[in-house]
Order: sequence, then C-alpha cells, then structure tokens
Amino acid sequence: MKRKIFILSLMIVLFVLGISQGRIINEGIFKLPSQNSQEEALDGELREPFDWPISEPEAQGLDSSIFEKAFQEAEKLSYIFSLLVVKNGYLIAERYFHFQDEYDANHVYSVSKSFTSALVGIAFRENYLHSLEQKMLDFFPEYVTPDLDPRKNEITIKHLLTMRAGFAFDESEEDWNQYWSSPNWIRYAIELPLRYDPGEVFHYSTPQTNLLSGIITKTSGMSTREFAEKYLFTPLNISIRSWHQDPQGYYTGGHEMYFTPRDMARFGYLYLNNGLIDGIQIVPEEWVKDSIEYDSRFESDWGPLTERGYGYKWWLGQIHDYDFFHASGMGGQYIVCIPELNMVIVTTMDWSGWSDPGAFMPIELIANHILLPIKCLSGPPPYFPVGLTAQKIENRGLAYLEYLNVLKWEPNPRNAGVDISRYRIYQVINASVSVLLAEVNAGTFEYWDRGVERNEKYTYGVSSVTDDNQESLTAIVTVQIPGFQ
Repeated sequence: MKRKIFILSLMIVLFVLGISQGRIINEGIFKLPSQNSQEEALDGELREPFDWPISEPEAQGLDSSIFEKAFQEAEKLSYIFSLLVVKNGYLIAERYFHFQDEYDANHVYSVSKSFTSALVGIAFRENYLHSLEQKMLDFFPEYVTPDLDPRKNEITIKHLLTMRAGFAFDESEEDWNQYWSSPNWIRYAIELPLRYDPGEVFHYSTPQTNLLSGIITKTSGMSTREFAEKYLFTPLNISIRSWHQDPQGYYTGGHEMYFTPRDMARFGYLYLNNGLIDGIQIVPEEWVKDSIEYDSRFESDWGPLTERGYGYKWWLGQIHDYDFFHASGMGGQYIVCIPELNMVIVTTMDWSGWSDPGAFMPIELIANHILLPIKCLSGPPPYFPVGLTAQKIENRGLAYLEYLNVLKWEPNPRNAGVDISRYRIYQVINASVSVLLAEVNAGTFEYWDRGVERNEKYTYGVSSVTDDNQESLTAIVTVQIPGFQ
C-alpha cells in the first residue's frame, strides 16, 4: 500500500512538472539484490515501445466483447500489470493495471531464455557458431581441470539449448543464493555436479542458458548486449531497458532482462512469422522452426495447457485444441503465440514463485476468457471442450456457456440457486426435436457432441437432472452466430 501511494504521489508530481509529457520509462519493477555483480543501465537513447498499428477486433474477425470481458477478469487480479493481444499484425486489445502503462518495462525472468535462443540462431547464421554438437568446454578451456567430471566433455550447445546438460541445479532458493553469490558464475555452472549424463534427461536450470550467453560473447568478440543490439533489437525496432551482468561482465542469458509488453509482443510476432518481419529475415527461418519443435514431451498438464513440451528455449503445447508455443517467465510473464489465429498474447505480472496458483492465472485468463470464447464464437458447430469440468464451469461462471450468452437466460440457473452439479445441454432443432450435446455429472462430461446442422441461429436448452433421473428445464437461449455465411 505504501508503495502504491508513493508511486501515485510521484506520478502526480511528474504530471504537475510536465516531465516527459507524463510518460514515465521505468527501468524495472523486479530486481534481485545486487551483491558482487553489477546492473548496467544501457547507454544511449531508448526507443519508444514499439508503435503497433491499431485495429478494432471486429476488423480482424473477432468480437470486442471477448476482450472487454477478459479485461474485467484481469482487473480482479491484484498483481497483473498488462494484457495485450496482437492479431494479424495489429494491436487489437491492450490494458494496463496498477499504475502501469506502455512505457513500463518489467523483469521478464525466463522469457529472457527465448531471446537468447534467437541470438544463438543468429550466431549460427553469422558463422560465429558452426554446429549444435560443438562442445561447451571448447569455449571455456580456462575452466578445464584434471578433477572435472569427464562427462562434462560431452556437453554440447544443443544440450544447453534443450536443458539436457544434466546439471544438478533445481532452481531452488538455496541453489540460486549459492549461484548468485558466487564470484564467477561461468566457473560455478561448469563445476556443478552432474545428476544425469549429458543428453539423457530434460532438467530445467538457468545456468545452462547463461553459459550460452558466454559462448556468444566468446565467439563473436562482442558482449551479448552488443550482439543483440546489432542483430536483433535494432532490426526489430525494440529496446531492452535493463540487462544484468555477472561478476566477469557476461550478460545473463536466462534472466534479468527488462522489456515493455509492446516490445515483448513484437518479439513474439517475429517468431509467429518464422523470423521474418518488415521484409527482413532477422532470425533464420529454419532456426525458428527447429526452436518450436518438440525436443522433450511431458505427460502432465499445466493448468489448461496440454500436450506440453520444450524446444530450443520455447515451451510448446495446446490450449483448447489450439497449438501454441510460448516464452514463459516466473510469476506470470508470458509471450503466447497461436499460429492458427495469427495471434500473440502478452501478460506481465508481479507474482513470486511458480507453486502458488496465482502464477497460473494469466494462462487461465488467456485460455478461458480469450481463446475459449474465440473457439465458441468461431462459428458452428459450437465448441464444448471435453476437459472442462463442471467444477470449473461453476467456478468460472459457466465459462463456455457464458460466451454463448447463456448467462443472459431468465431465469439464470446460477442466480436462481439451481443445483447444476448434474445437467444436460440440448440443441433444440424444432418444437419436437432436440439433440443432446452434453451431459455433466459429478464434475465430468459423461457425454458430449459438437451439434448438428449449420444454421444462422441455434437454440439451446439446459435442464438440471435429479438423482432419480428426472429433468427440469432451467433455461432456453437462442444464439446468433456472428459472421454466418
């Protein structure tokens, strides 16, 4: 509360003084405590956040109400800073929260890793690197000692890219405190014990990506910052607002980068277009394609994310049957790219840790209040996701039915206090014919169907079902399909 009051007071003072026309460029909200390493403010004039062309959602084939509802849901989150949506190269939705605006740059945490992946691909194109099988230790011979685990000689650039080096580093607070306080981060990473043989197992650890930054500096003769400015940031017309260096002056590769949300979206749009933007092939096309191919697959879902996997510093999966890839940073920093929709969605937040449910909320927000209604309203037949449980429907306010205007029914089943733990959804064909679309019982779909016929209007009925299988109609609604042809 004191921080909010202070920021508000500062904004008022700046407004009164007329400083920078009321636009405040913030170097970062999140910072790890600096000990024996340095934080360098970048020299030179910063570019404005990328100036996206603006479009109404309707001009890009979507309904504005989807995003208004999404913003309403976002406002309920006390820790969200921004929500942006770009479609077909146009900024169609943008909202900032809690004293933030488009000029505020935040620590994007592990989103940084996806930027570093792009730099590695560029280093190959520029012939600073020559093979994914080049060995890590070839770039750091000064740290090779007789007592080094001989398996370290087998660690390759590809292992570092795909989190398969095998280091025993668990991203725990203890691990990070030891790493951060080390006088030499490169040496510390190289001397980490191996839990797995190189290439054997995916095991996520940030030091692997920081080593890649060191390799770029070693091979190019430029700092990673200079390299990125020349080959990525300038041609992409974006700026990094702050970037951490380790005790030896290497720029971090896996964390401590600060970007504005608009610039994050620009980077996502670059990858959505296979590295080509404004007629310039900034990142090699084949590198982009390889980066968003599955190198690892994971059995467990992550909230609404299914078919999860990992490529070259990009996470992969599906959301409501949409294939996607995304850059992900601790605490709710996301660049989500959905090729089928030609869409990029960006969120920034102030949330610490992954284990708390709050860290999942941006993905829940994107999945259930942007992608799900788009799927629902994309035309007949209507979309009823198998994985959406009745419990989620109740908690989210009949999420998918809401976007079919079900909550406009009178009487509203939820508002009337009707028990909807077991109910059936019908598509009404005529006065005597209806088709069962879904039956939900005890939190799971026992039956579902995508509907019949293709029509301009659909009529739906919901009936609650008692234990003795007696039905009671609770609502009927007619849905107009937008853009029906």
